Amino acid sequence: MLKKKIILRLISFIMLIAAVIFIFCALSAPTLGTAVYIGSFYFGAAQWRICYLIYIVLMISLFIASFFLKDK
Repeated sequence: MLKKKIILRLISFIMLIAAVIFIFCALSAPTLGTAVYIGSFYFGAAQWRICYLIYIVLMISLFIASFFLKDK
């Protein structure tokens, strides 16, 4: 079981690093201010930032959750 924990933590750490790199690249893209309309719904830079924030919080919580894996 110890090997599964180590593998899970390694995978979750790699996913967290990939998420941070993705967020950095996405926020530094010059097209971030471009508005997208989905029907009558406006999706601008502020909405993209909220989506990125949710994504990074989710990745951090999954990384932290890997430390609470219960043994059977």
